[in-house]
Amino acid sequence: MGERTERAVLNQLIENCRDAERGLRVAADYVTSAELHRVLTGLADQRHAFATELLPHAQRLGGASVSDGTAAAAVHRVWIKVKARLASDPDRAVLDEAARGERHAVHVYDDAVADVIPPESRELIERQDLGVRLARRLVTGLAA
Repeated sequence: MGERTERAVLNQLIENCRDAERGLRVAADYVTSAELHRVLTGLADQRHAFATELLPHAQRLGGASVSDGTAAAAVHRVWIKVKARLASDPDRAVLDEAARGERHAVHVYDDAVADVIPPESRELIERQDLGVRLARRLVTGLAA
């Protein structure tokens, strides 16, 4: 990844967390299992909390305005709905897509940790990175 500013790194993490929150809520709405709904909603709440924690760090650097998210994430949310409606096993289809979204989140955090991070934000971002990795393992395990 090319060198980016600290503000750009934080803004991308916030945008990714907001996209993930929306995607996980859509996934939760389309599973039939109450347990899966609870897990996915909990992960969406986690991403909301992550974005909220990152916001003051980005604002100190003049960033993090509210965004509508990325176009790719919007398309992915639609794809989750389509797969859930057409699949013979909607829970499996939704979990497969949630796992795909979690893989993307891990890559975004990997890039951030390897990039320029404000020293006062590093511990927070590394903690969140661990949370994202655990969420990916959980969702991938449920999808298996």
